[in-house]
Amino acid sequence: MSVRCCRGATGASVPARTPTAVRRRALAVCVSMLVAGQAMAQQSDIQDTTAATQLDTVQVTGTRSSVTRAQQIKQNAEQIVDSIVAEDIGKLPDNNVAEALQRISGIQITRNYGEGSTIAIRGLTQVRTELNGRDIFTANDGRGLSFEDVSAELLGGVNVYKNPSAEMIEGGLGGTVDLRTRLPFDYEGRKIAGSLQYNHYDLADDSKPAFSGMFSDRWQTGIGEVGLLVNYSQQTSPFRQDTISLEPWYSQTDLPGFEGTEVFVPHGAGVNTTVGERKRRTGAVALQWRPRDDIEVQAQVLRSDYDFRWQDYSFFAYSGGDAMQGARDIVVNDRNELVSGVFQNTPADSNTSLTQRKSITTDYSLGAKWTVSPSLTLSTDVQYVDATTKGTRYIVGTGMNATPFYTIDLSGDLPYLAVTDAVGNQGYLTDPANYVGWKFHLDNKDDNKGTEFAWRSDMDLAFEDGFARSFKAGVRYTDRKAENQGNVWRFMWLGAPFADFPNVGLVPNPIADFFRGKSYTFGPTLSASDAAVENYEQTLAAFGADPLEFSPNNINNQREKTYAAYGVLRFGADDWGVPFDGNIGVRVVRTEVTSDGVRTGTDIEGGGLLPVNVEQSYTDVLPSLNLRWMFTDQLQLRFAASKGISRPGFDKLNPNLSLSAADAGGGVTRRTGSAGNPNLKPMEATQFDTSLEWYFGQGSMMYGTAFYKKVDGFIANAVFNEVYAGENWEITRPVNGDDGKIKGVEVGYTQFFDFLPGWMSHFGLQTNYTYVDSKAPSPNATDTNGSQLVVPLEGLSKNSYNVILSYEVPRFQARAAYNWRSDWLITTAGNGTGNLPVYNKGFGQLDASLRFNINEVWSVSLDGMNLLDTRNESYLGYTTRYRDFVINDRRYGITLRASL
Repeated sequence: MSVRCCRGATGASVPARTPTAVRRRALAVCVSMLVAGQAMAQQSDIQDTTAATQLDTVQVTGTRSSVTRAQQIKQNAEQIVDSIVAEDIGKLPDNNVAEALQRISGIQITRNYGEGSTIAIRGLTQVRTELNGRDIFTANDGRGLSFEDVSAELLGGVNVYKNPSAEMIEGGLGGTVDLRTRLPFDYEGRKIAGSLQYNHYDLADDSKPAFSGMFSDRWQTGIGEVGLLVNYSQQTSPFRQDTISLEPWYSQTDLPGFEGTEVFVPHGAGVNTTVGERKRRTGAVALQWRPRDDIEVQAQVLRSDYDFRWQDYSFFAYSGGDAMQGARDIVVNDRNELVSGVFQNTPADSNTSLTQRKSITTDYSLGAKWTVSPSLTLSTDVQYVDATTKGTRYIVGTGMNATPFYTIDLSGDLPYLAVTDAVGNQGYLTDPANYVGWKFHLDNKDDNKGTEFAWRSDMDLAFEDGFARSFKAGVRYTDRKAENQGNVWRFMWLGAPFADFPNVGLVPNPIADFFRGKSYTFGPTLSASDAAVENYEQTLAAFGADPLEFSPNNINNQREKTYAAYGVLRFGADDWGVPFDGNIGVRVVRTEVTSDGVRTGTDIEGGGLLPVNVEQSYTDVLPSLNLRWMFTDQLQLRFAASKGISRPGFDKLNPNLSLSAADAGGGVTRRTGSAGNPNLKPMEATQFDTSLEWYFGQGSMMYGTAFYKKVDGFIANAVFNEVYAGENWEITRPVNGDDGKIKGVEVGYTQFFDFLPGWMSHFGLQTNYTYVDSKAPSPNATDTNGSQLVVPLEGLSKNSYNVILSYEVPRFQARAAYNWRSDWLITTAGNGTGNLPVYNKGFGQLDASLRFNINEVWSVSLDGMNLLDTRNESYLGYTTRYRDFVINDRRYGITLRASL
């Protein structure tokens, strides 16, 4: 329930190409691990009888006892919880939090330049991120945390909640991810640990170190027991990404040999290489104080400092919205789609750019817990988050108004692209005389700030006997401010000879081994020098441009306050025919939002910018129910039902309105505008889960889960008639639109084979599979003719699975992990593709690690990521209408760890 108020043909033909599969290679790697395991077992006959892991917990260390504890947490939890647990410092199974989360069923990730960045849970990207049960976020237009900003070495574990109880903070439609750092009272005494890592990135051909360290101790003092923990991590990660891109496909009827026949042709193609570096510096300090046995106070500070910098070099020969001019040798497939051909007079651009981003997030928290009596516990917690993100992007472009001859050949495994002179000679693109000079330069910048103050207080009252076991209640208040400056792309045309700007260098493109040398795409080209984009302000001045400044309509100011209260009753019966327990609760939260901005003044109003202030408030009532029936000690059934919300991103709430009037002909003036919508409401979900779990041995488990979500209020753009100064304007805004449904299943099996003889007893296997089906309103998806298309949720693969094979003896551990997901919709608003839906083909990646324990203190490990060098491919609507071919680094690392 919600209560709301607002203010304010002829020719050659060949068959279409089919996609290649790489999954069989993953099986081959797993088999090779079995062979390696046999060789290792000959050195040791020790039978490891410690417990194994359960399915929904990712194995983290060589000690099965830690994984068994995670299994017990899942088995005994009141909610549906999946966990990743790190027993020792810096030993999450993957170097990136998102990469580790993808091993859990129902979670799919999106990579940014080869590294996991964002996640979706059961097809929904509206995922809430927490740090130790509190808010955490990156300063941008959204609400969550970019997992790129997080150093995995500092985490003690991660919890994933897929169907919450009322005591959990609202905001995660897909689920909630809680990142857990360590506390000094987690250890019995002094703990010192550290690691030194050296990583090599093969495509970038660069290697960098990383290190982390932790000190923790606790002391008995005159004021009680005091504990202190200090943790620091630093990592530098170079990267490179090579991309071959085809422009959108359009139909033409004028190609040589196919006159009068509709043939689908990409309007050109291009290449891009991105070379960059990530730097993470993360520190955490935790202080705990126990003045007496019934009182505990803790204070924590965490600071994440993330620098992300990359340069890219691109060359594109494309016709834009104009038809391609066919010259000769046109070949099509049986769908009348271009396979190869030679074209003429195609324009070309050669661009060099530099992008820089710096994000800093600092979290301060202070909390206390008082055990008043064995049945009553009181707690309180205050938090302050300060986050900033600054970024710039600068592009300098040259090119040609027309290329003599341009060959596109898609018949091979990778596209062949070439530009030649009028007689067919190569080398045309290396002659500066063939370029028109400097065509344009373009810049963009953003400067975002976000703060939040939060306070909560909770009470937990246990009952001695009876059906009701305890009652928990609490209140929470937050005050969040967001100022996002940006969304400015300034295009500046130059059209000037190179000689006019002698201080701006023109150099050969520095990438000589594009796509590992496996594809010929244009060969050597010329582009702006690195110095031209690195010296951003000097180059701007040389071109006669002023520094980019934010105008009032580029600034989005939001303030949001929330007031929440909840109550949860825990109950259960052990003496019924089938014992059961559970909880039922409700959370009530009121949200108040203030949005400040400007709008364009009409001619009648005298033009200029006029202030806009919009206030709105709404109240949501969020019930929840969790039930568990324990048929035996090993077999249990769960049922969960709840209602959740996800508030709109701050970019959607942007109140700034830009108006423009244009002559539509016939004496008619068309008045249009675009803006965000400060009156947007949250998306709401009614969700149900049921899970059957069978724990058939220590560390062994099978489970099956079915889930259903009905989501109301998907946000999509729409056009409205609005009146300003007595005139009608067509305004495009985001609105809460249609409803959607998401349903699916998760199944899995985990077992460590202790019952097998000899060396085989040291193997373990974890597998899971997820199927998700969605019926949701389509984004603004159209084909090249403007016809509406029905598409699935962005980022959702219907099918995904994980296979993890491990081998473990006391001195040695090995692990191979393969993750695969089926095709998914990337976007309907891509760069250069308009509203065409861009799909990613099914993608799988193999990672592996080896670890040797030298003694109780020292260990050394080897790990590799993207071992199969998987190529990522995308397409425009049909699998034969290619869009992108992408490769990233394979990473190899060696790590020396010490823990005492």
